[in-house]
Amino acid sequence: MKEIDLMDQVDANPDVHRATEPDEEQVLRELYGEPDADGVYRGEGT
Repeated sequence: MKEIDLMDQVDANPDVHRATEPDEEQVLRELYGEPDADGVYRGEGT
């Protein structure tokens, strides 16, 4: 089985990268720094 065979099981919500819990945004900032212009925590340059 290849990864592509499982793609229909993946959450394709466009907001899947957004924080869903009250403290999740703080944890993401501590781990990865500030989000980029799209609101994605990429962890680049940390």
